[in-house]
Amino acid sequence: MGDDDNLLIRAENLTVFRGPQKIINNANLELREGEIIVLNGENGCGKSTFIEAMANMIAPQKGTIVQTKPLFGLTLQQNGINGDELVNERMLSSMMVSNGDPADMDGVLEHWNMLHRKSDLIAHLSFGMKRKIAVIQGLMPAYCSNSPKFCLLDEPTEGLDKNSVELLANDLLTLASKGHGFIIATHDSRISKIATNICDIKDGKITNNTTEKKDAFENKLPKINEKMGNASTAKSIWSGNISKRTKLPLLKRGLPLITSLLVIAGLLMELNNENIPLNLVGGLILLPGFLAALIKPAELNYLQENRCGDWWKAMINEPIVPRTTLSEILIVFFAPFITSLLVLDGSLPDDKIMMVFCSITILLVMYANNAIYSLAENMPRRNSTFIPLLTLILIWPFLITSDMIMTGEINNSINEIIIVIVIPCIIYLIVPTLSKK
Repeated sequence: MGDDDNLLIRAENLTVFRGPQKIINNANLELREGEIIVLNGENGCGKSTFIEAMANMIAPQKGTIVQTKPLFGLTLQQNGINGDELVNERMLSSMMVSNGDPADMDGVLEHWNMLHRKSDLIAHLSFGMKRKIAVIQGLMPAYCSNSPKFCLLDEPTEGLDKNSVELLANDLLTLASKGHGFIIATHDSRISKIATNICDIKDGKITNNTTEKKDAFENKLPKINEKMGNASTAKSIWSGNISKRTKLPLLKRGLPLITSLLVIAGLLMELNNENIPLNLVGGLILLPGFLAALIKPAELNYLQENRCGDWWKAMINEPIVPRTTLSEILIVFFAPFITSLLVLDGSLPDDKIMMVFCSITILLVMYANNAIYSLAENMPRRNSTFIPLLTLILIWPFLITSDMIMTGEINNSINEIIIVIVIPCIIYLIVPTLSKK
């Protein structure tokens, strides 16, 4: 290995598994400023696996990855874009994580002949246009920065028309002349022609073949001013925009709430309220909110489309924690009050402080449940199957509070209060730590 003065990223003795199969075997590769490395090989040889390992999306079994530039670009083979986004929302996200000024968005879209689709839903775009968006976001850190950055591109030309491939090749050459580096998995000979290195992957090994030195190339690039951004803030804005448009958090929490209210109403029509035990009445009051709290967070649905979550994980470089919307908080918090009006013939329990405490408990259960689903999302597929079963632990706070709400006074229930608060809080605080490990 050479000195690190102009190093962008290096893989040292990298071994990567996909399930039980070893895909990358003791591979070494380094990318330096101004280099365009093309990964070549048959389908399934490990090109995408290597790209994802370099992006910290897959933990290597052995070896290390040295990144001298933590901010980098990434284009996934599955795009990593949600269909419920608008084009300008995806551009906003990619510019915020790349420290670019979103005010310069139009210049980027015009450069790629996409300005006329700026306000369109991504689901309404053709495959080729969706691919353009994925390529643009993969190049964005290089577009936005005057200091060298590296970009990882997985089959970027797939679905692109001839003019777009030519534009991509010219941009790559121009950006490389400014010191940016690229690792590109592709079979496209039009990209291989501009490579400074072509690396063959076979049997998990990488063979590095240096090509002829390319002449400096100057293509007109979009002008983007630098503006400090934050990946976590960008994800929150991205998720919030989709939630406002789809109303999915409201629907996911509200549907079990309304359904359980209807079931309880039908049950009460057949029973005499005075004959129902008090602890059962408490359970009926808390049940709709509890069911709403145990629903899988809506944001995880957004993240699962086209490997959107994997792109965000790479950009944030930490486990995904799902965002909770204000509408979800309000639904879960006020659910016990709404249900008590139904169960108690239009009245609330005498102990109003206990009611508020129970609502807070259900809220804590929701956050703990979100953390459990987040753990399942961040773990390898083979390990995540049984993680949601941890939600069974959250039945304990429900049982305790359902008994307290009608039969106990808050001053006489300190031990129970501690238990129902501590259980979800421990889960909420500890589970993200497990995700990182």
